[in-house]
Order: sequence, then structure tokens, then C-alpha cells
Amino acid sequence: MSYQVSVRQKPRSSSSSLYGAPGELRISTSRLSSLRGSMDAALPGLRAGMDSLLSANNHQEAMQGLNERLAGYVERVKRLEAANRSLEEEIQEITASRSTPTERNWEPYESPLVDLRKQVEGLNMDNAKLLLHIDNARLAADDIKVKLETEQAMCDGVQKDTQGLRKMIDDTNHLRMKLESELESLKEELAHLRQTHKEEVEALMELISKNNVTVVDAPKKPDLNAAIAEIRVQYEKLADENKAKAQDIYKDKFNSMSQDVNKNTQALEQAKGEVNELRRQLQGLQVDRQTLQKTVDSLEQSLRDTEGQYGHDMSQLNQILHRLQDELAACRADIARQVREYEALLDLKTKLENEINNYRQLLEGAIDSPDQADH
Repeated sequence: MSYQVSVRQKPRSSSSSLYGAPGELRISTSRLSSLRGSMDAALPGLRAGMDSLLSANNHQEAMQGLNERLAGYVERVKRLEAANRSLEEEIQEITASRSTPTERNWEPYESPLVDLRKQVEGLNMDNAKLLLHIDNARLAADDIKVKLETEQAMCDGVQKDTQGLRKMIDDTNHLRMKLESELESLKEELAHLRQTHKEEVEALMELISKNNVTVVDAPKKPDLNAAIAEIRVQYEKLADENKAKAQDIYKDKFNSMSQDVNKNTQALEQAKGEVNELRRQLQGLQVDRQTLQKTVDSLEQSLRDTEGQYGHDMSQLNQILHRLQDELAACRADIARQVREYEALLDLKTKLENEINNYRQLLEGAIDSPDQADH
């Protein structure tokens, strides 16, 4: 298992801190553990060797122990040098990688986010289309409502006109009945006059027949029969004229009333046809209104469902975003921890190199001293 460690001298901007540092290195945890164990094991031996060297510089036994320790030290030094070379190679790789900084690969996180963004854009477009359809449906419903109110007003006007025509027809029928009753009265009066005239004529004729007297050398009197006949003719003529006038007046009034009744009947039939047509139109408009209302209700329900789905998708996107932010923070903390460990290892390496140099100088001095003593 390997970790990715970022080594930074100075943060450039928030974008660099977000996507990673300019240079990165990979350190094997097993190699670091073995290096740390070798260093920890070598330091006590080195210090003990130095103490024993100072305390037993002129004794052969101390030199024998020192040689044995030196053999172990040389072996450890070889391992440390190998680890040092490995670290130097990794440092060179880090130095080379600083010239071409690489950003962190966000493609595994971007690919689902791109699909989700497309889904959100599609939902926004569907939402806008639904809102447009709802607005159009509301405008159409308002237009139909205005037309319905206009047709209702026209229907009310036609019904009022129909009621007026019915009242006119009732008045005409009442006037016709009144004229018919007057005509019957005139007929009865004419019959009564004729009967009275006949009775008077018969009475006069009977009176004349009873009083049949001839006067000689008397002044000539007017002929009563001729006078009565003339009166009868004049009376009958007057009665005929009155009858003709009454019949003409009745016929004129009856014809005028018949024409008015026909006109009113035609107007009533036309008004009834218009009322029926308006009723059919009203029923059709009511059906259209109910259909549009159902459409509006369906669109509003679709809008509510879309808003709920959109909110659900947004909550999922927010959860994914928070999770990615948490992972990013954890990665940064892990990188910072590895940088601290690497710096601590560098410090330990520097100290160890200093101690090795000191120990080498002491060994060189100790080896030179026996050689001079042998000479």
C-alpha cells in the first residue's frame, strides 16, 4: 500500500490547495518502517560504541568488541546507504515532477456530476415548459370565461326579449277577445234593433188597418206607408252601413292583430331557436371549460411532482457534494500528516548522517592510533 504525499513550499492560491500541490512523491510505508527501525536500532549501538571507545581506548579487549560492533555497524551503514539512495532517488523524482505539476484527477467525481447536471437542466426545461403550458391554459380558460359571460349576457337578453314578446302576445290575445266580445255585443244590438223595427212596423200596419177611414174633400195627407217604408229603408241603410263599418273595423283590427300575432309568433320561434342554440353553445363551452380545468389540474399536479423530484435530486446532489468535500478534507489531512512524517524522517536522516560522520571521524582516529602504536 502506498500513499500520495504533497510537498509544498508556499501555497499559491485556493485553486492549488484544492487540486493538489505542484510536486508529489510516493513513499512505501514498509520501507519507512524498516528505515526507522534500523535507525532506532543503530543509534543505541553507536552511542554505546563511542562510550566504550572512550573508556577502553588502550585495551585489546575493547578493540575486539569495537571491531565486532564495527562489523555490525558497517552492515547497518550499508542498509542505511541503500535506504538513503532510495530516498535520494525518490527526492530526485519529486524534484523532477515539480517542473511539471499535475492536478488531481477529478474525473471519477465529475462523470456522475455531469449526468446529474444534465438531469437538473432537463428538469428545469420541463419545469419551464409546464409553466408555459399552465399559463397558456389559464389564458385560454380566461378567454373562455369571458366568452361564457358574454354568451350568458346575450342569453339573458334573449330571455328578457322572449318574456316581453310573450307579454305582447298575451296583450294581443286579450285585445282580440275584447274585440270579439264587442263584435258579439254589436251583433246582438243589431238583432235587437231589427226586432224592434219589425215590431214597430207591424204595430203601425195593424193600426193603419184598424183605422181605415176615408175623408172626402179633406186635405190630402201624406202617405204613411210610404213614409214608414222610407224610414225603414233609411234605417236599414243606416244599419247596413253601421254593420259594414263595424265589420270593416273588425276585419282591419283582426288582420292587424293576426299580422302582429304572426310576427310575434315568428319572433318567438326565432328567439326559441336562438335560445336553444345559445344553450347548446353554453353546454359546449361548459364542456370545454371542464376539459381545460382538468388539463390545468393535471399540469399543476405534474408541476408539483416535478418540483418534488427536483428537490429530491437537489438533496441527493447536496449529499454527494458534502461527501466529496469530506473526502477532500480527509485527503488534505492525510497529505499534511504524511508531509509531517516525511519532514521528521528527513530530520532524523540528517541527524543520523551527522552522527555517522562523527562516528567515522572517531573510528578513523581510533584506527590511526593503533597503527601508529604498531610502528
